Amino acid sequence: MNEQKQSSSDYKNKSSFYGLIYGIFSALLLYLSFKFEFQNTLVMSFVSLVVAVTIVFYPIHAYKIENANLLKLGEALKIGLRVGLVGGLIYAVYTYMHYKSIDTEFISQALQESQKAIEENTQGLSEEELKQASEVTSIMVSPFIIATVNLFTLLFKSFIIALVVGLIKKNQ
Repeated sequence: MNEQKQSSSDYKNKSSFYGLIYGIFSALLLYLSFKFEFQNTLVMSFVSLVVAVTIVFYPIHAYKIENANLLKLGEALKIGLRVGLVGGLIYAVYTYMHYKSIDTEFISQALQESQKAIEENTQGLSEEELKQASEVTSIMVSPFIIATVNLFTLLFKSFIIALVVGLIKKNQ
């Protein structure tokens, strides 16, 4: 019983550590994309995916080795979700601070582009409907909403990666 409890706290510590790495990596990638203006490139997406798979894979693999090569899918999912949760929280906090203090122009530019798109694509709407569309857009482009979406994105990525890794590495 004590050995199982130790193994449980060990995977939690290891998952939290890799989640910390994942969050810092994601925040660093956001900062570098702002600093060097390389948003949404194929290379950046590929590097991000490879790092995410590696960061979620390693604690699952280490847990299996430390647990006498036994791994259940549920354990892999718990590890992956913990990595994603810790990483996502760190990334969400950084994202919020980033758009509030570092890249403050991003929000205003996104709002202006959204307003133009609304005006171009909503011919025949009343003033009240246009006002509602503008209000919804301003809410959706807020730093808090962007940070929350980033949190759930990292959680979802980690879940999918942990699911695939768990299905591959699980014992029958």
